[in-house]
Amino acid sequence: MLRPRNTQTNELVISYLLLRKTVGWIGMLLPFVLIIGNVAMSTSRPDSMSGYYYTPMRNVFVGALCALGVFLIAYDGYDNWDRWITNIAGLCAIGVAFCPTKPSGPMSATQNVLGDCHVFFAASTFTALGLMALRFAQGRQTRLEITAYRVCGYLIFACVVLAAASNFLPTAVNANWPVLFILEATAVVAFGISWFVKGTTMLPAR
Repeated sequence: MLRPRNTQTNELVISYLLLRKTVGWIGMLLPFVLIIGNVAMSTSRPDSMSGYYYTPMRNVFVGALCALGVFLIAYDGYDNWDRWITNIAGLCAIGVAFCPTKPSGPMSATQNVLGDCHVFFAASTFTALGLMALRFAQGRQTRLEITAYRVCGYLIFACVVLAAASNFLPTAVNANWPVLFILEATAVVAFGISWFVKGTTMLPAR
């Protein structure tokens, strides 16, 4: 009777690690997929990742965020704090997908409201992602894993602060450089790396 239980346990462990790695891959690849796909199908260059909603890569952007949101909500952390953080991040990621950012041109009152909601959901998502990475660094981990988690967590928070500060940059700078996209992409990739690293170990974070 022990043998079937061990087999089942091993399958559950593999599925759990695969879930983590899947979240990591989505985070690490999304910015590059958006860029490459948009270059192949359009000549526009959005100033932010959210701006890809108005490009041929809309379905990829929305689909990836929804998948990420569902994975985060389905993820069962080690304690209630983990569950709250991942659930909030997952719900807000879905909110980002379904509340598009404000278009660059004229907009309706509805688009304006949805754009404001988008900013709230995006800020909440990134904040939760940073908290996740820092919580991964707690407990029985190798020194390299702890360093990776902390670097990713602090990098995400730094990108959030710099993204807010980028609104005060001269118009010429934002026109020539996709500053917001670079910061958002860096934060998303850092989040992906933290989850991919987490997908290589079953050691508890606490």
